[in-house]
Amino acid sequence: MARGGERVGAGRPKKEKTEYSGPQVEDASRLTPLEFFKAVFRDPKAPFDARYKAAQDAAPFVHARLAPKEAEGDDQGSMADDWDTMLSPKAQAKAQGRKNGMH
Repeated sequence: MARGGERVGAGRPKKEKTEYSGPQVEDASRLTPLEFFKAVFRDPKAPFDARYKAAQDAAPFVHARLAPKEAEGDDQGSMADDWDTMLSPKAQAKAQGRKNGMH
C-alpha cells in the first residue's frame, strides 16, 4: 500500500498568469507618474492587482495627509486639533448640551 506522493488534481490550483502590457497612452514622451498611474487604474483590461497598486501609488499625488498633532512646546495648531476640540460629534453634542452624538 503506497502512501504519499503526487496525486492528479490534489492541492491548491495554480494561479492564472495574465499578461498585461500596460495602458494605451497617446503621447508617452510627456507622461508624468500621476498620469501613468491614472491610466493604469482606469484601464478595464488591467488585472485588479495592477489597478489596486496604481491607485495606492497615485494617492499621495492627489490626496494630502493631515498635519501632525501639536508637539509639546510647539505653539502651532493643526487641523487634527480642530477635529478633536470642535468638529467631532462628541464635541458638537457637548456644545449643544446633549449626552452623546445620537440624541
